[in-house]
Amino acid sequence: METESMNYIAEAAKYLSVGLISLVMLSVAKGVASVFTTIITCVSRNPNVKQDVSVFAWGGAAMTEAIALYALGLAIMLLFL
Repeated sequence: METESMNYIAEAAKYLSVGLISLVMLSVAKGVASVFTTIITCVSRNPNVKQDVSVFAWGGAAMTEAIALYALGLAIMLLFL
């Protein structure tokens, strides 16, 4: 009886953890939007820096998206392993 209730608690904790990981995905989406919003603002103020700034924009977006991919991998591992 005690092991059965522990299994229910572990299952609930697993789904709660995956739900919290979805908040990480939301934060990453806001982060990528912030990166590109800042780049658009920067280029609109000074169009001459477009080439210099775009390298940093893609690098920043890639690093931010890497966090989302790590979180997705963790969520898949939690659900299926």
